[in-house]
Formats: sequence, structure tokens, C-alpha cells
Amino acid sequence: MDPITRRGFVGALGATAGLGCLPYTSALASGAVEPDRIVHTSGDGIGIAPREYAALLNRLCQGKDVVDDNYLLGGEVEGFEQHWAKLLGKETAVFMPSGTLANQLALRALAGSKRRVIVPEMSHIYNDTGDACQTLSGLTLMPLGPGRATFTKAEVEAVLTRTAGGRVATEVGAIVIESPIRRLTGQLFDWDEAKRISALARDQGIGMHLDGARLFMASAYTGISPAEYSAHFDTVYVSLWKYFNCGIGAILAGPKRVLDGMLHVRRMFGGNLAVGWNAALVARHYMDGFEGRFTSAVQISEAFYSALAKHPSIGIERIPNGTNLTRVTFKGVNAAEVVKRLGERGISMSVPQGSATVTFGVNETWNRMTVAELIRAFEQSLT
Repeated sequence: MDPITRRGFVGALGATAGLGCLPYTSALASGAVEPDRIVHTSGDGIGIAPREYAALLNRLCQGKDVVDDNYLLGGEVEGFEQHWAKLLGKETAVFMPSGTLANQLALRALAGSKRRVIVPEMSHIYNDTGDACQTLSGLTLMPLGPGRATFTKAEVEAVLTRTAGGRVATEVGAIVIESPIRRLTGQLFDWDEAKRISALARDQGIGMHLDGARLFMASAYTGISPAEYSAHFDTVYVSLWKYFNCGIGAILAGPKRVLDGMLHVRRMFGGNLAVGWNAALVARHYMDGFEGRFTSAVQISEAFYSALAKHPSIGIERIPNGTNLTRVTFKGVNAAEVVKRLGERGISMSVPQGSATVTFGVNETWNRMTVAELIRAFEQSLT
């Protein structure tokens, strides 16, 4: 390592010593790192293992009088749905078994007899659901913004003009915005453009749906609250399992005129789970205080990336208008050996075979070490 560069890298240790609060030294000294002390450099959630999940669920049940639900009706699920509706500023909310189903049923309800739906070309709905909306709900998806996170109001207006002027007039019933977009490494949809499109849609009587699977993570980067995001959309989907660690589920929130009766459609699509109280209980546990914990993790990661970028064996690629994902490239070192050494120091990381580049994902586990400890672990693993 170049000595000057190394001094700059090591100097970052002192400058970042105050960030982070859970040291790993004692766990490492014993030769094993407990699962709840490991920093996961990928994934949105904390990577809870089955045994940990079962133990947590048992503790949560011991701490309160849990009321069972019946096919997602009543009990813990009903209170959970009400909590979400209030959180997102909507009239009501419905528990769904998956985000794929939540998105489709929202679009199906919003579109009604107007079967065309505008979607981002790089969206999950358009690319990763096996044409479910087309096959199962008879919707025609119209992709905009090829290769981009954001499509524009002008592009929407062009579609509306073209569809209205065809030999057989057709109408757009709904518009989808996904933000962040996972296929674009967590890039955000431009917020000002989203508001312009939302205003246009309301003027035209077109439903607006937000695929906000990672909405609460996005808020830590934008400073825009989930409720403020949601105010510009009729319906909003948020994932329950990705970073609230409950294993399954999604929430679909919106007005009663759209979601009333949705439980029947959910059942028709085979989405009526026998019980959901367990997922609701765990998700609510991790929701409480999530904003503060994740914001802390983001602050740690930003300081860590700034310091790591000084290391001659590391290349950092930040995603423009991005969120929790960053590309890290190892240069002139054996990446597999680095992964092994980091694992011994309480940092979980994997590199695709034959590649020296890995996508880091910030999650709550980044709070388990201070920035100085993270930097030191990487320095020791790279030499």
C-alpha cells in the first residue's frame, strides 16, 4: 500500500470514531461472532435466521395478549392495517401476502374499465411478474422511460394524446411510479417530476399508484416522509419483509372507494392466508424506531464510504440519485480471501464468482460497528 494513501485512510479512523455504537472486538476475540453482532454488507433487512425469528416471536407473544386473526380478518392484522393507514395518511390499508399481488390488485382496481396502465420501463411490475397484470387482469402495460428511473410529464402527455386519438379510442386508467427502482441499483424517481405527473393524473381522472416497496428506506436519503410521498398517490404498496424482517407480506394503502371489498379479490387470487398475526407482530416490532435506526446506519455508511474511497485497493461507485446501494470494486487483491478475512472480523460479504465488484447494501446491521471499526476491519482484511 502506498504510505501516503495509507496515512490518509487510517487518518479517517479518528475523524469517524463517534459514529456507530456496537463494537465487535469482544465477539471477535472469542473466535466467533454472534449472529446479532454481524454486519451484513448486502440486503435490505437484518438477515434474521429461523431460530432467531422463532425466539423473537415467542418474546413478542409473551409481552402482550396476542389476538388471532381469521384469514387475515380481525385480531392483530386489523390493528396492524389501521396503524399503516394512519402512518401513510390513507383511509384504509389491506394486508397482502406479497408485493406482486398488492401492485396488481391496486392497478386492477384503479384502472377499472380503462385498461391501459403506464409503468416505468425498468419497473418490477413490467419486468419481473411474468406478465401477471396482462394475463390475470387484462391490463395493457405501457412502458415509459427506457433505461431510466424517471419518465416525464411530457412523455405521459404524449401517451394520453396518442391513445385518445386512435381509430378506437382507448383510455389510460392508472399510472405507476416505482421509487427506488431496484433494477437501476436503487435510483430514485425524480420527486418534482413525480408531483407534476400526479397533478396531471388527477386533472385527467387517472389513478396514481406508488410501488414504494422500499419507501421507508428512501425517506432516509431524501428527507421526504412516507406520508408526504403517499399524499401524491391514490394507492401505495410497501413491503413488510424486505426490511421489517417478518418473512412475508405487503401493505396496500389507499381510499376506501378503491380498497373496500379488496379482501374478496385477494381471496379470488389465492392470497387469503389462514393467519397473518405472526407477520404483523414481527413487522410492527421492527417498524417501531426504524426511521432513527436506519438514518443512523446511513450516516455510518456515508462516512465509511468516504474513508474507504481513499484506499488504493478499493474503488467506490456511488449511484446517481441513489439510495442504499453502492458498487465496491477490489483492485489488486484476492477478493475471495478478503471476504474470508472480513467474515472473521464480523462482516458478512460475498463477491460474485469471477468478479471483483460487489454491490453493498446499507441496512440496520451497519449500526453494529462504529465507522472506525469498519474501516479497521477492511484495512486488516486488505493487507
